[in-house]
Amino acid sequence: MGTSILWRCLACLFIGSGIGHALAEPAPSDTPPAAEAGARKGDWSVAAGPALYVAPDYPGARSSLVYPLVYQDIEYKRRFFSRGFDLLGAYLVNDDTWQVGADFQLDPTWRRAKDNARLNGLGDVHPTLRGRAFAQATWYFVTLSADIAQDIAGQGQGLVANGDLFFSLPVGRWMFTMGPGTTWTDQRYMDTFFGVTQAQSSRSGLPVHAVGSGLREWHANAFVTYNISSHWQALAQVTFARLRGDAASSPITERRQQWTTMAAVTYRFR
Repeated sequence: MGTSILWRCLACLFIGSGIGHALAEPAPSDTPPAAEAGARKGDWSVAAGPALYVAPDYPGARSSLVYPLVYQDIEYKRRFFSRGFDLLGAYLVNDDTWQVGADFQLDPTWRRAKDNARLNGLGDVHPTLRGRAFAQATWYFVTLSADIAQDIAGQGQGLVANGDLFFSLPVGRWMFTMGPGTTWTDQRYMDTFFGVTQAQSSRSGLPVHAVGSGLREWHANAFVTYNISSHWQALAQVTFARLRGDAASSPITERRQQWTTMAAVTYRFR
């Protein structure tokens, strides 16, 4: 099995509520009250179920990839967790107002030159593992969230930082959450996905494009969850992003507007 195929399989196993270009943790208020109460009765909180994930083929792509996935949300003593892309993490603080911690995170963003004629001569980019630190605070229906994640697997994906603002509204069995955000990336990341060197230009025919660190995008997140019963829950998420700066002007970019969506049905075991 090729390395890129293996990484995609891992992504399918561990993908979840953190998606594409908005990697911040979901707001605490997104968690249904019934689920929170269940989690506090014992040491473990475990939920999982089938999901469908749709994301750009690569950053700036016009086409999208569709995956059937497994969504998981596992927590132990409200201290350790595995959730979505977050393979293994721990909270330093985890209460009704603050969530502060760190984790190892799978970033499935990748690019294969043979998949698109536009990428010929640019070389492949493989998914990576990131070390991430995050913090978020919730006051009533408002959540501020920030995180910073570094490529620790040497795949040239650099440093990515996110800042998001969420507004939540519970309506019966429904929970609606939405808000704006932004993503900043360092020059290493920009070089990998949006830069075109002289050598790459000679091979691909694309013009040379020098890039620097800076804001990669503005985005808007929308989440909705529905508590079907005390154990079953349906959820959906949509993120719309608009590339800006060197990412938007790159000759690699086919479309500045980027959509990522996910829908899942989960069963809470405990």
